[in-house]
Amino acid sequence: MTQRTHTSTKALTMTIGEWRLRLAELCRDCVLTDSDDEGDCLRVAHALMMQAPETPGAAGGFDLAMALAHLPPMARIECLIEQGALDSVALALLPEEASYLMSRSIEGAWLASVFLPGMEEEVTSEGGSLAMALTSALLAALAHVTQGNGAVAAAARERDAWSQGSDAYADNLWQRPAGTLLN
Repeated sequence: MTQRTHTSTKALTMTIGEWRLRLAELCRDCVLTDSDDEGDCLRVAHALMMQAPETPGAAGGFDLAMALAHLPPMARIECLIEQGALDSVALALLPEEASYLMSRSIEGAWLASVFLPGMEEEVTSEGGSLAMALTSALLAALAHVTQGNGAVAAAARERDAWSQGSDAYADNLWQRPAGTLLN
């Protein structure tokens, strides 16, 4: 597991873009991890989900705060990991409204697909175990449904409004954001 995806026990303040980047890095780590690091990947996934930044409104019909309200406390996650119930930990991370499908290829590779409200199609990932495949797919799905809440998405919405001749764009174009200084 890379050092870049490791989070401390202290809550970090992250923007939605930083959070999505950490999800993507951990998604990759889950696919590439060996069996000795699976517990660490699940711990980091839980910590990142607990540290999800607030998003303005629901992202495409998906309310991130509501979806992550179900997360069990870290003590329960630790207990399951110590017992070797890694698949149960991965299932506990899934939001209640998530749909999922798990399978295994003839060569032994685990595949998992996750579908969250607001998505047009499911996200599929693979891993060395069921827990890693399911966690990787969940992280990718969370990154996908929150992509409309970053600074790039806001700039794209502004650009679209401007190109359509919207008065909302003209009204907000030269306003200084609250709490900022202009140089």
